[in-house]
Amino acid sequence: MAVLIVTAGMGLSEEIWRNFLSLHLKDTTGGVLTAAKYMGIFAVFVNLMEGFGYIIGGQVAHRLGARIAMLVSALPMVLGFSILLAAHQPWLIIIGALFITNWEPLSVPATFEVVGNEVVQDRRTIAFSVQSIQKRMPKVLGPLIGGLVMMIGYWLNLILAFGLVFITNMIQFRLLNKMKPINDPAKISFRQLLRDIPQDLRRLLTAEIILRWGDWFVRDFAVLYVVGVLLRSKAEAGVLLAVTSLTALITYIPIGKLVDRAKSPRPFIGITFALFALFPINLVVLPRYLPQLGIPVMAALAIVFILNGLRELGEPARKALISSGFPKETRARSIGLYWGLRSFAFCPAPLISYFLWSKIGPESTFLIGGIIGVIGTLWFWTRVRINVGDKS
Repeated sequence: MAVLIVTAGMGLSEEIWRNFLSLHLKDTTGGVLTAAKYMGIFAVFVNLMEGFGYIIGGQVAHRLGARIAMLVSALPMVLGFSILLAAHQPWLIIIGALFITNWEPLSVPATFEVVGNEVVQDRRTIAFSVQSIQKRMPKVLGPLIGGLVMMIGYWLNLILAFGLVFITNMIQFRLLNKMKPINDPAKISFRQLLRDIPQDLRRLLTAEIILRWGDWFVRDFAVLYVVGVLLRSKAEAGVLLAVTSLTALITYIPIGKLVDRAKSPRPFIGITFALFALFPINLVVLPRYLPQLGIPVMAALAIVFILNGLRELGEPARKALISSGFPKETRARSIGLYWGLRSFAFCPAPLISYFLWSKIGPESTFLIGGIIGVIGTLWFWTRVRINVGDKS
């Protein structure tokens, strides 16, 4: 229950404002390219802070217990909202946003610790599917609420989000009173944790890093592209983001059951990789060419974002696979290390995306990101072997 409350409450708090940060920066700085520059810098530091956040979150969950770690994850968010509500300069806006976005990396190791310890091995995929639903519901509601509230003022987005953080953690604090702290955590060095990462998870990590290099060429720039280049409204952008999350939401339970019954989660994870790679390509190609066939631009964009939502098909299976790949005694720290290494590895990607945007334009930049994603997908299919017994 603590995991689900944190995932839903904190997630909604982030989604109300996060998707419209680039538009707030565009309004503050007066230009699309300048906003893209700040978003590139923001995303680099997001990945860098996430890398440290995952490792610190794993350490806190390992030593103090998963539930305490989830409570700690709210502290940067409170500080970040305080800065954003008081700041009007782009650099201060970026600093405040960086603090807010760091709640999830601090909580991820704790989430995996709870699911890995409390759910039997052959039910973890469906457990992560339920957790993903809680994560995606805010992604459906947040952009819709945020897009409408944004028309009144970005300050109202921030006030609503701040209130949600407070309510979520008040409820969570009451639950924490009934939970026991962890006893005698195992003492293992980071060097040993690195050596203990299974070979297949090392290859999966490599594939993810390549894939997400391509994904970060477009991730925090997609809304800016839709509004600033394709000239759609902020409310329409919110609808498109909600469509992505609603699509993912619909797939979680049926696909989770299929994965639990399948011999291997590999095909599902592979489809996820392919759809990740296709998103930046689709975002460029479909709105340009489908209108020539009589399909309106907004309908073409809806197709793009629906396909983007389908990329979550294999996410619960991937999480279950990673959770099962590490021993119980060091699971939280190992998960934190895995996620942290991943974030460190692709942290320069958004800034490179901005430089490419400024030199060759957003379309060419996104296509390059798609090609990088295809390389990551091919690496997964050719190098990662998942045995039947490794399913979840």
